[in-house]
Amino acid sequence: MTLGGRIAQLRIEGGYDSFELSKQLGVKHETYESWELDRSEPRINKLVALAAILGVSPTYLLAEEGHKGVDTKNKKSKRSVKILTLQQKVLFLEAQLKENLKQLKKISRAINSL
Repeated sequence: MTLGGRIAQLRIEGGYDSFELSKQLGVKHETYESWELDRSEPRINKLVALAAILGVSPTYLLAEEGHKGVDTKNKKSKRSVKILTLQQKVLFLEAQLKENLKQLKKISRAINSL
């Protein structure tokens, strides 16, 4: 299955609407749809955020390997879900930080060239 196919399948299994997901991710609906249709791929920060929302690892989205949900019936598994979710949020924030630093450097160079 393709990346877009996995995204669509997990969205449907999770009961999400594509408009709802695109809004949560901060992307245009057309952009989100292009991911599901394999016309384009999400940036790493959006991929990590999408994986966190869908309850899988980014590796699972990319290659169907790694974490595809955790059994939440017992207390230990619930804790594992929380830990995984927090780890994915950290990865997402790190990716956002890197992107923001790139933009900050660009703006700084533009200011210095004036």
